[in-house]
Amino acid sequence: MQIIEAIKGRRGSVAVLIGGIVLALLIFFGAFIKYSTSRQYATKRLNRVLLAREFSSALATLACHHLKDNEIHDLSGKLVKSLEKPLAAMTSKAGADIIFPLFINKLVDRLKIANSELQELTWQVSWEVRKEDFKPILAAYPREKIGMIRIPIIVKYLAPASLEKITEEYVYTVNIRIVANFIPVLSKFTLYVQDVRSGEDEERFNKVVNDDHGNLIESDYRPWILKNTEQNGPFPSRFADIIKSSRGLVYLGGGRVNLGIARAWSSEGKYAEGFHLLGEGRTEAFYKTGDIGPMALLNFETGLSKTDPNDSESVFWYDLIKSGFAELSAKSSIFKLYGTDNERSPTLVFGDAAARTLCARGYRESINNYGPLPYTYHDDQFADFISGQSEEYDFSYFMSQYTLYKGGTLSRSKYNKDYASCLIEVPYNRALGYIITNYKNNRPLDSGIIPTSDPLFDFVSGKAVSKGFAKKIPAPYSTVYSDVQDLSAMGDLLKKIEIPGRRAMAEIILAKGEKLLPALQKRGYLDKNKLDLNGWLHIKAEEGIVVDDSLLLISHGGIILAEGNIEVKSSIKADGGRFLLNLVARKGNIIVDSGLAGELDVGLTAAGEGSDTGQVKFAGNGSSSEITINGNVAMRRIAAGSLASYCSRGVKIVYDEDLAALPQHSADDRSEQPLLMFSFEYPRLLD
Repeated sequence: MQIIEAIKGRRGSVAVLIGGIVLALLIFFGAFIKYSTSRQYATKRLNRVLLAREFSSALATLACHHLKDNEIHDLSGKLVKSLEKPLAAMTSKAGADIIFPLFINKLVDRLKIANSELQELTWQVSWEVRKEDFKPILAAYPREKIGMIRIPIIVKYLAPASLEKITEEYVYTVNIRIVANFIPVLSKFTLYVQDVRSGEDEERFNKVVNDDHGNLIESDYRPWILKNTEQNGPFPSRFADIIKSSRGLVYLGGGRVNLGIARAWSSEGKYAEGFHLLGEGRTEAFYKTGDIGPMALLNFETGLSKTDPNDSESVFWYDLIKSGFAELSAKSSIFKLYGTDNERSPTLVFGDAAARTLCARGYRESINNYGPLPYTYHDDQFADFISGQSEEYDFSYFMSQYTLYKGGTLSRSKYNKDYASCLIEVPYNRALGYIITNYKNNRPLDSGIIPTSDPLFDFVSGKAVSKGFAKKIPAPYSTVYSDVQDLSAMGDLLKKIEIPGRRAMAEIILAKGEKLLPALQKRGYLDKNKLDLNGWLHIKAEEGIVVDDSLLLISHGGIILAEGNIEVKSSIKADGGRFLLNLVARKGNIIVDSGLAGELDVGLTAAGEGSDTGQVKFAGNGSSSEITINGNVAMRRIAAGSLASYCSRGVKIVYDEDLAALPQHSADDRSEQPLLMFSFEYPRLLD
């Protein structure tokens, strides 16, 4: 019995043990099931988190493209207004929701379908600009800066097997570079030439043949006409006011040049320049230069022209100077730096430029005692004229008064030097004196309108060269770079622009045989014929670059070629707005094709280094189609022997006044604000 009872007791213990084991297994299995379910949930949630992040990355990319292709082109929009401010004036934070256009929303819908595991998916995208995210580039132009735009993104979706909404927040950043489409200092000039002489003489530019009215007679050379400003009204009478105005300046460096002024007698011809002269070159505006006893000495100036043998007045002026200046009197300059009578655009010319005019001289004591004083080419002619018996001229009375009041005998050489009609070279800026005094004051510097202490007085009087003003960068542009103060330092100015460097958007290296425009198209800068650079490109190309298809500019842009020539063979025009394409050849030339006509919205700068580089060349001759540059032109030199092939075509340069942006200027007006370019990089997730 005891054995039986013992066996029964053991059976009960085994049952309990087995039950315990089963219970433990059940508990373990339940925990395993719970763990497995939890792991599955976590995996599903992690998958959704990864999908949401991928979805946010796609949204950020689309947002970046939208900002780059749309928002940044709305120049009155909130984004541009936030970015264009000077760094110090930026608000601490600005932003707005991004509203995608329909075609982007369709792309987003396709992304949602591809991410169907993210149930009840919603999203929100915005942009944010923070002042703290930016730093300056060039202190002189406070709107230029480097920084980033933040793109906050909120993504919401259902948790796995739940009605709970999960919210994911991401912040992407897009690096942005905000720079101006100009070359500091050089862009202030409608025309800048570091060396106009290039080893040739000071007469090299007097090639244009016009009649007495300023119209062309011969077509070998057509003039370069400058329109330096759109402004009307009186010309400033203070140096600082001229410099600070939006007008383009002119620099002709490298030595003295004489520029013949085209005649404008009785009517305004197409290329007439009478407004350089007292009485505007169309009235008998004699001015007194001195006295000999009761006899007044008089000058009368007129422009240069080829003599018309059928026009008595033309013959009269010519006869006065033909003995000594027949050839020089027949041609005027290819440069009309102040514009023409029909479209006047005076400015300030730096360098050593002189205006040449015909100066007819005479004497007058009374209504009976007066007469001209012609130039004499040999002693017999001089003796004939003072004899009182000449059939051409009689200035015996003049000689008698000279002997009476001056004493002694007047030699022919002294007569020719001091009293005879001739061609004279006067400071080119002398015309500003007549313009400021409304052409009525024969001694404008004595009028008191221009103070003697003002540098303008020295430019008008011709003392700017000797005083060092004529080649010095004027204030406030002299404050842009503390270590470059000389206008002739073109190379140093170009080294300062930091391209390549902080102001460059990108660098493109073209392989041998690769063309510029296809390369731009491949990189997304060119769509069909619409060019959207919105920044500075630095390009390296073994064979130079060619613009051989028409371009429409939908933003500002600049292209700097490291080495080689830039050829422009097709039109470049702004597609609405005042956009400009700046083309810079660092070590080559810029050549505008002879077959190209019409307008180009470009700035052309050729720096060059070698003996045959650094020139902006307008290929063709005086019979070629006219071309207009809406921008500016700067070059290192006008090479010797190049006038007939590359300067005779004639050019009109209409200065883009936005290029005259004032340094250290806080107000939008006259600042670099209209020239700003906004170049984007790709978005990245902010950790």
